[in-house]
Amino acid sequence: MRMPSPNEFVALVRERMPKQAPKLGLAQWIWLGTGAALALVLIWLAWPRPLPVEAAAVDRGMVRSEVVDEGRTRIHDVFVIATPVGGELQRLELEPGDTVERGQVVATILPADPVLLDARVAAEASAAVAAARAALAAAQADLQLAQSEQERVATLRARDFASQAALDSANAALRAARAAVSARRADLSRAQAAAGAPSARARAPTPVRSPASGRVLRLLQQSETISPAGSALLEVGDPRQLEIVAEFLSQDAVQMQAGAAAEIENWGGDTPIPARVFRIEPYARTKISALGVEEQRVNVILHLDHPEEAPPLGHGYRVDVRVIVSEQADALRVPTGALVRDGRGWAVFVIERGRARLTPITIGQGGDDFRAVASGLRDGQRVVLFPGDDLKDGARVRAR
Repeated sequence: MRMPSPNEFVALVRERMPKQAPKLGLAQWIWLGTGAALALVLIWLAWPRPLPVEAAAVDRGMVRSEVVDEGRTRIHDVFVIATPVGGELQRLELEPGDTVERGQVVATILPADPVLLDARVAAEASAAVAAARAALAAAQADLQLAQSEQERVATLRARDFASQAALDSANAALRAARAAVSARRADLSRAQAAAGAPSARARAPTPVRSPASGRVLRLLQQSETISPAGSALLEVGDPRQLEIVAEFLSQDAVQMQAGAAAEIENWGGDTPIPARVFRIEPYARTKISALGVEEQRVNVILHLDHPEEAPPLGHGYRVDVRVIVSEQADALRVPTGALVRDGRGWAVFVIERGRARLTPITIGQGGDDFRAVASGLRDGQRVVLFPGDDLKDGARVRAR
């Protein structure tokens, strides 16, 4: 039912008034005027008004599809320097950030003192030393006897009172006696070393050298200590080999390809750092998100476009990685905030002659700001941004 306008309402009242109305007093005219004013106010309040909305124009421009996730910087080749032998590690003079060259001595290891022996083991070791000394004395006595025998047989052979075979036998016995003395001396040295004799400790230091040039990333052991073989001492890497590793969701990683453009953000500066996708690992790992949801994450490795101009980032720094999945330079685009669900498809409210018309459209790739339009819109049309639930098809609207 159409509401009458104020002029129509006044004309209607005049038509229904009697031709010869009785004269009214002042109070009656005041009440009549008040009632008419109140009726006009109620009509004005009930009159439908255009709904104020935010509007934007459909135009042509750049449309990008991007994915963003958290990443970490890392140096590609990190060398963990460990002790090659066990011993007494001397205090390291290097500090994190110091520069080292390939082959430079970064640590020194001295032989450690022999371990302390308990009473039973010490007695056994002392007895072994005594037995080795006795065996050495016996071997030396046999050597003296062999030398005397060889000299006597050689004298007799010179006078033709002994055969050549007897001389050869005496020479062989002398050589065997000398070898026996050498063996007994080795046994004595081994027994003394097992017993922890002071003379058995070698004092030659063992240098530990850097396998590559770079900078010290961190010290795993700096103070002097007794270190077993294989203990990690420090990490060395070249900052010029910096790369970024980001863990993307598997459904985002399948949209990427090697060589795609990317940007490194939130590294500590205002200007994004240009980068490229270098490798997408084929293996996904299950991670638990902060909300307790299982997610499949894939490592995506990126290299900086100009590493020589990059800021001085270090190993393990947190950054944000934005990878451009696709982009169109001159595409018909619509703001993402104008899209509404229409069944299983998408639609927008197009402003035509002051009314909002629900128009189904087909969209393509896009990002958080714009989506490409495949069909349903044309360049220059105005659409409603962020339409609320109270906006219906055909409603009168007014762009702010």
